[in-house]
Amino acid sequence: MYNPYENVNWSNVRRVPSATHMHLMSQSHFENGYRFGMRHFPISNYYPSAPYDATTRQSDFRLRQWWPATRDGKRIDPPINWNDIIDWSGEVEEEYRLDFPFEVTPPVFGEIRDDVILSHNAEHHGFTNSNAHICSPGSSFASGTFDLHANYQLNKHGFPVGFGGTWQEGFEGMLEGLDYPDAGGITINHPTWFSRFTDESVFEMLDYDEAVMGIEIYNNYSAHRNWLENPNYVAPEEDKGFSLNLWDRILRTGRRCWGFCVPDHSVCGDGDWNGRSVLLVSEFTEYDCLRAYRLGRFYSCLKNSGLTVEGFSVTDSAVSVKLSAPAQIKFISDSGVLIDEVGDEASCELPITNGEPDLVFLRVEVAEDSGERLFLQPLLFAGA
Repeated sequence: MYNPYENVNWSNVRRVPSATHMHLMSQSHFENGYRFGMRHFPISNYYPSAPYDATTRQSDFRLRQWWPATRDGKRIDPPINWNDIIDWSGEVEEEYRLDFPFEVTPPVFGEIRDDVILSHNAEHHGFTNSNAHICSPGSSFASGTFDLHANYQLNKHGFPVGFGGTWQEGFEGMLEGLDYPDAGGITINHPTWFSRFTDESVFEMLDYDEAVMGIEIYNNYSAHRNWLENPNYVAPEEDKGFSLNLWDRILRTGRRCWGFCVPDHSVCGDGDWNGRSVLLVSEFTEYDCLRAYRLGRFYSCLKNSGLTVEGFSVTDSAVSVKLSAPAQIKFISDSGVLIDEVGDEASCELPITNGEPDLVFLRVEVAEDSGERLFLQPLLFAGA
């Protein structure tokens, strides 16, 4: 059995709100994330898909790109100054033509608070053999170009907007770029609502490397898109934005797959938004935060607005959970819902056959009348 919470000391653990997939393009976006509780920021911007830190400037991507580009299949080595390459500025619409030549711009973030941690991350896309969008928290890997919506016509002159290679090649770059080899990793974004993956394609990605950590089980941006504009659209899950059925199908195969709740683009808005990971760490360091992601030492939630997991224990015959307040608690396994009751704590007796637990996985899901939902990471009993 693999228990991701085995070494958590619940009496003094530190809970750090984070998200593997959140776009923050300005100081106001950053402040919005902070205002709603985020303290670990693996920012996942794209155009280009490059990590942001406290010193990042948009001109970094135009005057001194530090990763290679590909033009008509041929590699261009960094550093890259796009002023030296773009000789077609006369073809660009006037509002963008005024940007030439590119100049140094101010830092994207004017102030980073002392009580937050930033980690490298980006959302990678534009794979030749998949429509996947992939995040890699803890990786310095960068891909793609700055040319959002082809305003500067790079795509018309041989430059792919995104990665431009296979997802397998992209995964290799993300893994090689990990700042800590045993911490952070790769997440598969909005697998149901946007990417609409087959189960088999998700299996293939999860099997690629142990650092492929899991899937987004809730994506706030996907939940609020109007999917029903097409009357023939068949919703893949009962609740928009969720991929819980897919998660359970994956877990039934015995695969280790963590489930992430993320805000995606919604964090850019001024209002409240859903999607967090609550990392369980002993020390508030970047390594501890990224290591918690790799080990599954976190629980996912929508709001992180007060309801917390206060304890989780496992014996040879039972699993127990304790909450900070009463809520609906479900124990879900490969055979369905085993326990469904209301309280601030609950236990589930494990089915035993020939002295061994007779199940593949067991996970706990919590729902509160406020709309808060918590998703603990699964216990794995076979095939992990």
